[in-house]
Amino acid sequence: MNRIALAYCHEQAELATQLDRRLIQIGIPFEHITDTPETPYGTFAQQLQQCTEPVLLIVTDNLLKSEACLTGLRQALIELLSKNQVVIAIADGRISKDGGQYFEPVTTHFDRMVYALQYMNFWQNAWLDMSSQQLHSNNSEEKALLGPKLEATRNIANEIGELITLLRETGYIEWPQLEADAYSAFFNRFGLSQWHEQYRQLSSLEQQQVEPPKKPEPALNIPTISGALTPIPIDAPKPEPEFSEMNSLLDELANEEPFEVPLSTAAHLEATETAAEMIDPEQEDSGYTETEIEQTIRDAWFWLEKGHLERGMELLTLAQEQHPDNEALKTAFANAQQQFKVVPEEPEVAPAQPTQIAPEVITQNDITANETHSYDLMGDMASEKGDYLFAKYCWDRVVEINPNFPNIYRKLGLMTNEHLRDYKETGLLYLQKALEQNPNDTEVLLAFADQSAQKEDKALAESYYLKALEIDPALRTHERDAQFLQPVHPEPIIPEPTIIPTEEPAPAAPQPMERPTPKPKEILTVMITGASSGIGRATAEVFAANGHRLILTGRREDRLSALKTQLQQDFQSDVLLLPFDVRDQATVQATIDHLPEDWQNIDVLINNAGGAKGLSPIHEGDIDHWETMIDTNLKGLLYVTRAVSPGMVQRRRGHIINLSSSAGKEVYVNGNVYCATKFAVEALSRAMRLDLHKFNIRVSQVSPGHVEETEFALNRFDGDAEKAKIYNDFQPLKASDVAETIYFIATRPPHVNIQDIWLFGTQQASATVIDRSGR
Repeated sequence: MNRIALAYCHEQAELATQLDRRLIQIGIPFEHITDTPETPYGTFAQQLQQCTEPVLLIVTDNLLKSEACLTGLRQALIELLSKNQVVIAIADGRISKDGGQYFEPVTTHFDRMVYALQYMNFWQNAWLDMSSQQLHSNNSEEKALLGPKLEATRNIANEIGELITLLRETGYIEWPQLEADAYSAFFNRFGLSQWHEQYRQLSSLEQQQVEPPKKPEPALNIPTISGALTPIPIDAPKPEPEFSEMNSLLDELANEEPFEVPLSTAAHLEATETAAEMIDPEQEDSGYTETEIEQTIRDAWFWLEKGHLERGMELLTLAQEQHPDNEALKTAFANAQQQFKVVPEEPEVAPAQPTQIAPEVITQNDITANETHSYDLMGDMASEKGDYLFAKYCWDRVVEINPNFPNIYRKLGLMTNEHLRDYKETGLLYLQKALEQNPNDTEVLLAFADQSAQKEDKALAESYYLKALEIDPALRTHERDAQFLQPVHPEPIIPEPTIIPTEEPAPAAPQPMERPTPKPKEILTVMITGASSGIGRATAEVFAANGHRLILTGRREDRLSALKTQLQQDFQSDVLLLPFDVRDQATVQATIDHLPEDWQNIDVLINNAGGAKGLSPIHEGDIDHWETMIDTNLKGLLYVTRAVSPGMVQRRRGHIINLSSSAGKEVYVNGNVYCATKFAVEALSRAMRLDLHKFNIRVSQVSPGHVEETEFALNRFDGDAEKAKIYNDFQPLKASDVAETIYFIATRPPHVNIQDIWLFGTQQASATVIDRSGR
């Protein structure tokens, strides 16, 4: 006999077992799919994907906060839905109190963005906290253990919004409704109507009092799965239970005390029943029975008692709209308003006690404000992830709900202009609305200038640009001048006519108005890896001396701090330190992702970190040396570039300068692995240029020969100072020579991209040909 898969988070094992024990009585076996504290991430979803039988998925607050359950769940659910193979039930989660002595229920709901946002925030915060923990951990084992968990959490944080949207759009049933109707949605969905009848009959024999029949829930709008199980005849012998305590459990169920209605609910039902007795059955809508109205009131009161005021009032409001003359509904609605202090935005009937206002009143305006704020936050999160279409959808919803929401047109206009070029006309409309709200918004003015330049309307582009410069002259750059200003043509030379002198000289011709002189240079934000010594340190000094902002990285925080102090004293430099090892990918990514807002726009990335270890033939090479060179020179460069370059692509602006070597041009004896890493840097520089030039990003390379004032030789010989004395008999390049070359490359006009500079000291002709006759 085929089984039905029952999937749930391990905290709901008791709920799943209860369902299993009830339905095993009529011969329906379940295959349990759940997680354990030791379950590897993704196993839960993999088991679902491998299912060939129907699946009942129990979604709870615990499941939506479980890495083990959520990893890969979205894709697994998409596959199950494509095969019409799953029913989704929403149940309450639970949280332990007093060290697990007892559990408190936690409501699971995400029918509105206000509620769904709590899970999105949960995972965003979890990822941020875990990133910070890994960043500040000094324990390498702890960092290694956090790596997979950090990656899983990041993926969940990126997908949780899409998963919740999928759950909302798919259709689900809530667990109280499922139980109240004897699991009819479950039976109907899987084409087990005969089994359902059998279960009803069996349940009626177990209960002392038979509840009145209820109107069955409408079947989910999904084709049923038929033929999965063969029903057992009513009079057939029952199968033996699979659990030894089955019979005692059934006896307990049969002798359960009746459900006690809370006093407030009981009093309310008494009032509504009295009102219901006054209804003339002939005047009742034939499509909605008195019993069903009472059930609607009971459902609404259930949610109101649990604190879900919005959901309870929605049930009552919808029922009233369908049956405006029903006295029972009127009474229930008035009682709810009075007891739970819920005030409609435009009440039709005055409140029962208008003289006293409750201290905490929930209004429809409050609900709308929460929903608007939620959509705005959803848009912010989607924009940060690069999901610009979804961000536009969320912010468009904000506009629909509240067109005067602060800065909403500004967000839409700027994002559409930069990232959704197919929506040009819509983007212009957003920008126009934003400019109406704030005519002095320079960023919007520049966006208008950009749109006009794309339409080749230079005059209009120039007018917006000049308006922005009037407000903030610091916005002027050479790039923007070239993009927005019309070329100035010299006045034509006209021969002067012969004029007979008179007593009064002719008035001087008016001189054309001159544009303001551009600033001498643009202040760049420059990130330098390996800045604690050598070429990296010298490069920082050159850029600081010319007034640029610096982000300095390196492993030795004490040296970085000393360098920062020196640069601030000598040049009043603006410096941000990021002490990390470029070989640690997770730390690199987390650090770049959490840069302070005013440091996020990196103009120039200088991949300087690197070095050589050992000088041995290939058959005697030290594996640790190899690993260090590959991890630093190659993988470290990749990790940093991968973290920084997406921002450059997004802004369509940036410059990446990779520090290679003459060893990347020609190999030498015993240089094997070091040469290989530098050849790889050369190949990467060329490949990066091919990938990024279409985004207006420049990629350059510097390839020096021997350079003193660095720790290159000392590192190569593992700190042996005597072996490191390789420059005593000739004059190599200095670190400052290479730094000035890098600065030259970085400060060329925007249309110039220097591909590579290969430089030696005068006494060096190649990697191996050196005049060692003295300095």
